[in-house]
Amino acid sequence: MKRSQLFDEKFSQWMADNLANAGNSRRREILAKGLGHGTMEFLRHIWFPVVGHFQHLYPEWEVRDFNNGFRYLDLAYMPGGAKGGIEIQGYGPHARDLDVRRFKD
Repeated sequence: MKRSQLFDEKFSQWMADNLANAGNSRRREILAKGLGHGTMEFLRHIWFPVVGHFQHLYPEWEVRDFNNGFRYLDLAYMPGGAKGGIEIQGYGPHARDLDVRRFKD
């Protein structure tokens, strides 16, 4: 099986599992829209070739911010007791569409 086919198969199963196990409706809605271009490129060209699987990796993971609101990490990596966040700085939401208020936030 080609690497791209293997990625597509593993990715589809991983997303289906995450959708099925999404703990709240907000995260489910975000996941249903699909991942951003930058996140997909990161997973396809960096994560999967290096790591080889998606275990312990969670897309659009909800966390509380300092104002008791919610934010979504592009990817959360939580093997065992460890926790890590991965943010992909895509051009649209982080540069082109960013206003001063959101930049300060």
